[in-house]
Amino acid sequence: MTISGILMIIWYAIKPWLGLGALLLALLIAAQVSARLKGYTRNSESGLSAKIVPPIVFVGAFFFVPWATKSSISYVNTWVDWSALIAAAVAMAVYAWLLLRPLCYLRRR
Repeated sequence: MTISGILMIIWYAIKPWLGLGALLLALLIAAQVSARLKGYTRNSESGLSAKIVPPIVFVGAFFFVPWATKSSISYVNTWVDWSALIAAAVAMAVYAWLLLRPLCYLRRR
């Protein structure tokens, strides 16, 4: 299989999710920019929600990711499947933390 063939398969797999990805990126940028304009820095205090919600999102991702891809947790058999599921769960938890931390700062001010 050629590189262009591999890229075409990846493009068709990503294409349905581009709109959602753009929306999530815009939401993250808007939260970060609005908080930074009000004095938010990396060392600013965050609220309790920014500490509690990301672990909940991490655990919930183990059920959400297979559902969103029209799969089942019973199909996660190999180490590659598990590593992809764990990577997706970590990515969702990090995104929740990056989004909630400036929003909690804005709520407290």
